[in-house]
Amino acid sequence: MNRFALIFLTLFACNKDDEVKYERFNGDGDVVEVEVGIDDLLDPVETAITSSTNEVDVGIAFVDPGGGPLGTDHGIVVEVFDEYETSVDRVTVRTKSPSRGSDEYQLTQDSADEGVWKTTLTTVGAEGEARTDTLVFLLWSAVASANTDEDQ
Repeated sequence: MNRFALIFLTLFACNKDDEVKYERFNGDGDVVEVEVGIDDLLDPVETAITSSTNEVDVGIAFVDPGGGPLGTDHGIVVEVFDEYETSVDRVTVRTKSPSRGSDEYQLTQDSADEGVWKTTLTTVGAEGEARTDTLVFLLWSAVASANTDEDQ
């Protein structure tokens, strides 16, 4: 019984402070708009990913296609330039829809290139619904756990 309690306490103590904290690495204006609920597929859209001061390009984000009917799969790729890729530990995309609110999705890092992150999102909506969604790209750097006031 004591051995079980010791193992439990050890596991609990090790995991207590293991939560990773993140701070934003990129600027606020890294967005694209995607047309949802239209008849045709649109050309891909892209935007530069900028530093936290919006002064330096640190990557580029693509959404393909840039619009389409409900049920369209949109490939989302963020490429972080080589000189910045080791500073980025997590990439998310926040979707903002006028009628559906906001959601945030985690992108997956490519196993062969640590600067490439991707996911696929499928548009949903009510029959006949047409709207313009905004996708906001968020790059994150892991920070020491002592920084508890940072964005997550």
